[in-house]
Amino acid sequence: MTIQWIPLIALLVVNLALDLWLYRFFRKNKRWPRLKSGAHAVLTLVLLGLLVAVIAIPHKECDDSTFLFMMWAIFIYYAFYVPRYLAAIVWVPTHRKKCGARVRKWGGICATVVGVLAFLFMLSGLFYTPYKVKVERVELEFENLPEEFDGYRIAQFSDTHLGTYSSDTTFMAQCVDSINSLGADMICFTGDLVSRRSGEALPFKRVLSRLHAHDGVVSVLGNHDDGHYSYWSSDAKRKCDLDKLISLQEQMGWKVLVNDHVILRRDTSEIAVVGTKCFMGWPFPKYGNLDSAYVDYDTAKRFIVLLQHSPDEWKIDRAYQKRVTMLRLVDKVDLMLVGHTHAMQCMITLFGHKFSPACLQYHYWGGLYTEGDHKLYVNIGLGMVGIPARLGSAYPEITLITLKKRGECIVDEYGNRIN
Repeated sequence: MTIQWIPLIALLVVNLALDLWLYRFFRKNKRWPRLKSGAHAVLTLVLLGLLVAVIAIPHKECDDSTFLFMMWAIFIYYAFYVPRYLAAIVWVPTHRKKCGARVRKWGGICATVVGVLAFLFMLSGLFYTPYKVKVERVELEFENLPEEFDGYRIAQFSDTHLGTYSSDTTFMAQCVDSINSLGADMICFTGDLVSRRSGEALPFKRVLSRLHAHDGVVSVLGNHDDGHYSYWSSDAKRKCDLDKLISLQEQMGWKVLVNDHVILRRDTSEIAVVGTKCFMGWPFPKYGNLDSAYVDYDTAKRFIVLLQHSPDEWKIDRAYQKRVTMLRLVDKVDLMLVGHTHAMQCMITLFGHKFSPACLQYHYWGGLYTEGDHKLYVNIGLGMVGIPARLGSAYPEITLITLKKRGECIVDEYGNRIN
């Protein structure tokens, strides 16, 4: 969890301006001006104190309980300010001098309703949405998929951030049962098992060991798994903790792909499952190395599934990300499975269309993306980091991907596909 200082300072200035304006309004109110303005002032000071605490606490040096306190403090701050903003948007236009008494009355009522609904929305994201797991079933067709793998099923889950749940394994046990019930041929985990240190995963070792599939559980590491969100007296100790996390996954029966690959076989046909460390760059080193993970991209002509934590470099659009170099993973792999974005733990679904603030930061933030016969799927994760909530329709996700062999396309006289 990193702090973006410039947006944070800008947000603080805007919030203080809104609070000052509301305080002056309550002071002029005819009904209980002192009570309203006093309560508002106390609430503002409490929220400001929470924000100052989050800024002042050394993030990397703090223990897990303090880290959880910071997550809760950030959520409480937003849970009160988001309704305020929305209510103000409704209230301000109806309380100009030109507006009559009736308009002002109904404007105040509407603003109150909007504020209350927004607050309930935030509460649902705290107590309901994070524990309502949704299974996304996706069928993907590929022309070069071996016929023996037609119907092959992959269960993907990602971003558990186990430290958020402390030692409570209830939710993760439900997720394990849901994944096992899908009867997938292979289970893939695409990174961020923990948020800061390997010790977060210890209480969940027995639960996660229950995952089973014909071709096993294959995993890769995420940016949080590398330990850069915690303080270490030396880089050697950070690497030692990372080795503990890898060893723990292996003890659970998982195959951890650290710039490595496995070959899956059905009769005489093969597909390659390649796994790399995270491709994320600044502010951390970029550890992913596609060439050392698998070298036979052009010679073997195998169908390739790439497991990676971050979607950033599937297809770099220079106009979008303004990078000098261009690594087109889309040209090398048939299917890429990633996580990382969480859809920023906030998503709204309207008439089948999904909207998330994640689109402001990520080009590929959730769901399926296609270029020709190459496909990318972004799983929005199971767990939480930053705030202990998932808002709107950003439900914890388990994805069941079914690979299908695309046959010869036959069309009728009107151009419609028959098979």
